[in-house]
Order: sequence, then C-alpha cells, then structure tokens
Amino acid sequence: PFVAALEFATGRQAIVVGKPSRAFFEEALLDVVAGSGSGAAVDVDVEGGLSRCVMIGDDAVDDVQGAMDVGMKAILVRTGKYREGDEARCRTPPLAVVDDVAAARAFFRSEG
Repeated sequence: PFVAALEFATGRQAIVVGKPSRAFFEEALLDVVAGSGSGAAVDVDVEGGLSRCVMIGDDAVDDVQGAMDVGMKAILVRTGKYREGDEARCRTPPLAVVDDVAAARAFFRSEG
C-alpha cells in the first residue's frame, strides 16, 4: 500500500530495488566486479555472473530464495533472522543450511 500511495502521489511507477528483486542482485554483482581492483571498465555478463555467485544469508525468502530465483546458488545460515524450520519456506532447497558463516566457508572447502 505504501508504494502504491507513492506512485499515485507522484504519478510515476516505482522501481523496487531491494531484496529479493533481480535489480538488487544484479547491482550487487556489478558492485563486486567494479570493486575487484582492476581499475578498468568491465563488460559484465550479468546472467553468467549471477550463476557463479553464492548468496549466504539468514533470511530464507529474501536472501536465499531471492538469490536462487535469479540464478544464483544460496546457503542459509542459522543466525540473525533465521528461525527453526525456515528452510521449508524455500521453494528450492539451498546448497546447504549451516550454523554460521564459518560453516558456510567450511562447506565450500569440503565441496572443492
């Protein structure tokens, strides 16, 4: 209702850029690439880039499912916003459900 009110008041259509919108994840990827230290303009294959990224998050819907909806892989951590059984809120199972970010790193090391 809030966004609709803003659209009505301004006469313009809102562009949602927060999680779990595609634009959010694409901008995050572009930001990571821009900050990679190359110093040069980089032509980014966003679709291919997203498919090589992994979201590690504590929100099953906005972090994890949102990332998977745009082609990323995801790991759900049992910290912060996580509540017991949240993994069942994902339409697609994440790569893993782990206790914390350190366990997510260990998962990657074990997966090669």
